[in-house]
Amino acid sequence: MKYYKYILLDWDGNLAQTLDLWQEALRVPLEKRGHFLSDAEIGANFKALREKLSAQGVDEIDAIITEADTIASKSVPYVTLYPDALEVLESLHKSSSYTALVTTSKHSTVDPLLEKYNIRGLFDVVVCGDDVTQVKPSAEPLLRALEILNGDPGQAVMVGDSDKDIIAAKNAGIDSILFYPPGHERFHDIDYLHSLNPNYVISDFRDVLKMVRD
Repeated sequence: MKYYKYILLDWDGNLAQTLDLWQEALRVPLEKRGHFLSDAEIGANFKALREKLSAQGVDEIDAIITEADTIASKSVPYVTLYPDALEVLESLHKSSSYTALVTTSKHSTVDPLLEKYNIRGLFDVVVCGDDVTQVKPSAEPLLRALEILNGDPGQAVMVGDSDKDIIAAKNAGIDSILFYPPGHERFHDIDYLHSLNPNYVISDFRDVLKMVRD
């Protein structure tokens, strides 16, 4: 098993339990317009959802996304962390590795939660969507984090739950760990994610620690 010095971590669906929040927020404007989709059809990928709705001839896609964003923002302060997230972050912080939070979400969404759970200090770097010109699956956010850390891509790994994380890692030339815990089948197609060839697939977040030297 390879060991990594630079651990890049996604936020939504990886450290923070936000996938339910976004699904329910999207369901409201969709159903208001007569579109009744299953959890799997809504998924957790806005780009894929846009393409699906467009193919079905759905109008007002931007309005649907904007309305869902407004609804979700009201629930963001109540977002909880995954059960093992804090333990893993604390252990990584005590190890010889460096950690970076790399997320598409904006600072206005993430920063209050980092403060709420007192975990900002557990990250050496935080790169949010409003820090870059292109978000994941672009390599830019990952490379920005490594640049700040003066990190070697060959010693780095991206930990995330989605295709955007895996593809961004490939684009950046670094390894990837797919976090796919029980329940994520509601949001992500595991066969599709496997087809992207992440270096590792874990269902227990604590397994991240097996890939880091103390």
